[in-house]
Amino acid sequence: MPSVRFGSTTFDAGLIIFDKDGTLTLFDPIWQSIYRSAVHAVAEQVENPALVTAELHAALGYDPAHSRFSTHGPFATAANATVGTVVATVLYRHAQPPINWDAAEALAKRTFLAAMDAPIDPALLTAPTDLPALFGSLTEANLAFAVITSDERAQTLFTLNVLGVGEAVEFMIASDDAYPRKPAPEAIWAACTHFGVPVERAVMVGDSLTDMRMGRAAGVGLCVGVLTGPASREELEILADTILESIAEIQPLRPPIHNS
Repeated sequence: MPSVRFGSTTFDAGLIIFDKDGTLTLFDPIWQSIYRSAVHAVAEQVENPALVTAELHAALGYDPAHSRFSTHGPFATAANATVGTVVATVLYRHAQPPINWDAAEALAKRTFLAAMDAPIDPALLTAPTDLPALFGSLTEANLAFAVITSDERAQTLFTLNVLGVGEAVEFMIASDDAYPRKPAPEAIWAACTHFGVPVERAVMVGDSLTDMRMGRAAGVGLCVGVLTGPASREELEILADTILESIAEIQPLRPPIHNS
């Protein structure tokens, strides 16, 4: 199988599995804007916006003083449906005037989740490298690659198309597909089965500990962390085999030419 350089680490890979947000895209330019809009949409519907906003930050894992998401928090790691439940819980506990659970769920859906599901401004979608060139080099090296994300399929396809690689991605699993969500390993196993690649020859590339846990649970041969999402190097070092500044440091290696 082809050798691939991941920064200073070389690995004989058959399949590279990429997370999406924070890996194929820079996390903050997209999600800082979306998160602020979503929180504002909720806060303007209650009579105590300051308290509800503070409780949303705490519950979702956001530090407003430093404009930073926690890599352990639900906003950075969970699917939208789970995030909606967290928002509804905050509203049920803290909204004034008080509302019952059904009303809290409905309010979370038409405010926070509606803002999350709104079309993304393509200007916010920034890749850390030339994705068509990277994916093209992997294809030329006969390397399979896939995308596994906690985002929904429609948003994922939109993002990949904006970045110019929608048609290049043969296999993708999103949060609304029929697989257990990260960090469960089944999506990785499905990708390996699809391409006929042993899991020990697969590589998981992601920006979060959830991605690394999924890779470990699946038994991939290499877990690669990238620093283009919320997680710090120190956080990723807990589970990652190697850490890159970004996917720009991924390079398939040409086999040596042997003269006869």
